[in-house]
Amino acid sequence: MKAAAIIAAAGEGLRMESSTRKQYLELEDKPVLIRSIQLFLDHRKVEQVVVVIPPGDRESVGAMLEEYCPGRTVTLTEGGKSRQESISRGLQVVLENAGLVCIHDAARPLASGGLLENLLEEAALHGAAVPVIPLSDTVKEVGPGGFVLKTPPRDSLRRVQTPQVFLKEVIAEAYGRALENGWPATDDASLVEMIGRPVKTVAGETNNLKITSPHDLMLASIILRGAEH
Repeated sequence: MKAAAIIAAAGEGLRMESSTRKQYLELEDKPVLIRSIQLFLDHRKVEQVVVVIPPGDRESVGAMLEEYCPGRTVTLTEGGKSRQESISRGLQVVLENAGLVCIHDAARPLASGGLLENLLEEAALHGAAVPVIPLSDTVKEVGPGGFVLKTPPRDSLRRVQTPQVFLKEVIAEAYGRALENGWPATDDASLVEMIGRPVKTVAGETNNLKITSPHDLMLASIILRGAEH
């Protein structure tokens, strides 16, 4: 089953303490965004890559693609005020014949092709698949005033990553219903859950970190250097 990929790259990255958006920062001689895009350009099942960019960045991102991905076709579309609105705009330009849609954060440049392959297979079978990591720390639910309300058992809790992969009709229905009902969500799978569809989990990767701070960028560099030796 052929797939399309939507890369969420319209965020500001305010925690990076840099005037450059985090998705454009250099990570071992390549911008973070380019490393995230290449995961999908290099996969045989992905026929379209859509990158949702900040308004006004089309020229600069286009030049970046020409430098690092010459001869490859990438669709650029401008994002909205929220990640959810940006992904919705990305869905509008996905090819009609795409059977699966992968949604990935540009700030996760280290996801592997093997992880993507597993997600594509599981999403084709179950309609939706996401990578997850078990929690190593105890989690507390905290209420007003900073007091602990309860301690949920961590055995069934997971941290979710991207890419998240869905049958096109499933994620399109989820986003359509979210728009109609004003449902907010911090990840795409949450919207699929809201329409009552099952979401299959796949073992995520500890190296698939999300770059949100200078420390994360440094750690990603260390991981890449280690992989090269």
